[in-house]
Amino acid sequence: MRKKVLVVEDDPDQLALAVLRLTSAGYAVQTADGVKALFRALQESTPDAIFLDIGLPDGDGFDVLATLRRHPSYTLLPIIMLTAKSEPEDVARGLALGADGYITKPYGRTTIDYALRYVMKQPAHDLSGD
Repeated sequence: MRKKVLVVEDDPDQLALAVLRLTSAGYAVQTADGVKALFRALQESTPDAIFLDIGLPDGDGFDVLATLRRHPSYTLLPIIMLTAKSEPEDVARGLALGADGYITKPYGRTTIDYALRYVMKQPAHDLSGD
């Protein structure tokens, strides 16, 4: 059974790119374009992992991360920040709030697949090229 990944991203181009890269790597992908859509998706089912943008039109990804980590159902859910915020203090904040990974945009062709496999403790595919 394919692992289900939820991508929370409001930029249509970035969302399409993430979906393409994840589906190409064999994941079932669900999307949400903001905080409200994320919580609606979580009411329907819990994914195996979440890629979470920070700058969302209806909320802040850091706040969402903190909220999810306080909820008993999501404390161990792999959450990887996927964002343009690349300052060291942003990365440190994301990790301190409980993110399992932190990827900055733009990212390489296989970066999100490798990060996801790492946080889900799965073996990586062929590691050649990026």
